[in-house]
Amino acid sequence: MLFNSFQYWIFFFIVAAVFYSVPFRIGKILLLLASYVFYMWWDPRFIVLILTSTIVDYFLGIWLETASGRRKKLLLVVSLVVNLGILGFFKYYDFFAGSLAALLRIPQSSVVLQIVLPVGVSFYTFASLSYTFDVYWGKMKAVRNPLDYALFIAFFPHLIAGPIIRARQFIHQIWSWRSPTAIVVQSGIILVLSGLIKKMVFADRFAVVSDSYFNDPTAHPGWLAAWSGCLAITMQVFFDFSGYTDIARGCAKLLGFEFPLNFARPFLARNPPDFWQRWHITLSTWVRDYMFMPFSRGRKGRLVLYRNMFVVMVLIGLWHGANWTFVMWGAYHGLLLVGYRVFHRATVGTAVDKVIKKHWFVPFSIGAMFSAFVLSAPFFRGKTLQASGYVLGALFGSTHVTGDFLLTTGTLVLIFISLFLTVAQERSQFIDRLALQPARIQIPAYVLAFLALELFPATGPVPFVYFQF
Repeated sequence: MLFNSFQYWIFFFIVAAVFYSVPFRIGKILLLLASYVFYMWWDPRFIVLILTSTIVDYFLGIWLETASGRRKKLLLVVSLVVNLGILGFFKYYDFFAGSLAALLRIPQSSVVLQIVLPVGVSFYTFASLSYTFDVYWGKMKAVRNPLDYALFIAFFPHLIAGPIIRARQFIHQIWSWRSPTAIVVQSGIILVLSGLIKKMVFADRFAVVSDSYFNDPTAHPGWLAAWSGCLAITMQVFFDFSGYTDIARGCAKLLGFEFPLNFARPFLARNPPDFWQRWHITLSTWVRDYMFMPFSRGRKGRLVLYRNMFVVMVLIGLWHGANWTFVMWGAYHGLLLVGYRVFHRATVGTAVDKVIKKHWFVPFSIGAMFSAFVLSAPFFRGKTLQASGYVLGALFGSTHVTGDFLLTTGTLVLIFISLFLTVAQERSQFIDRLALQPARIQIPAYVLAFLALELFPATGPVPFVYFQF
């Protein structure tokens, strides 16, 4: 079920109606069953994986709380092996087996199993691991109620593509659940409508251009075509994924739960660290807390810091997909982070630093960071390293052909509209404050949103980009 389909909304309204008609102790069981139905809608077989992860980490959490010494470390290792084993086999076995076969020059068919990737496996694996790590470190008590823990893992608004929820963020909301206030409901509706507009009006229109270009870049030679194709995929991915998380957060609010912010206007970032504090925030903070900080603890020196930053970004790239293009995408962003750190350290207190901090220089910083992100698009969307290399060459005029500008007038208008709304939201948070406005302001806003969804959507429900991760 796609968030942008009538099927999902019929499902959601039935679940919400029944949920609010029964006591919460029964309602949370209903939410759990509904979440399993939602997950099995794609492929019922994979419910075994999420149940395995849930059962294993539920019991491990209880044992971790009372264990100590070697036994405690062993229990954590078991959680890592089970969760990363499931993720590794289903997401990465074919990738590494195929790469090894190519290296050894043996037929890939003899080792590749053509494994189907379970939807959402990357997201609920990280959610589950956050729980065992937090119990291991003593940051939270083990959950004793198996239904509460199962609901944390499987709650359907975040199950397929995040945001990545942590147990200590969600479990306490189950224990202290209260029916949402009118303002929270209005805020949820605004988030849902905002997400649907991002997806159906913006992302799906940019998808037409990016698919046309990246499905066969050689059919659109020239630097102009390359830049317009890369700009299109950049805008598509942002509106697609931030639209999904807006809908997920809105649905959670309508059911009385709060999800963390996952995007904070990343295209207004001034530098690489600022960008990763705004883009896919729940992944960035998860990686910081459970990978980067543990790896860096007790280790001194700038070179160690830079190495860890680079390695973590490569792993983030690999998390996005089992392809060498994603590894290169992560490596590219790792180099950007390390390069910025080196540059910043070298220029602190200099005339260059003073210029960078000037108010008038902000648009140049934003433009440079945005351009740097657009340059990573060939790795994110390219099917092979060869295809990515061709697009990168085209971006810098290697074909000596200008090419066609693929963005239409409509998509250019959407870019300018999004820029205006982004700057306005950064300065005044007007969307967040809409739920507090009187009916004479809210009602026209809702009418305009529904008109946009009715008049300007692309054809048919298009799957969300991050479903493949």
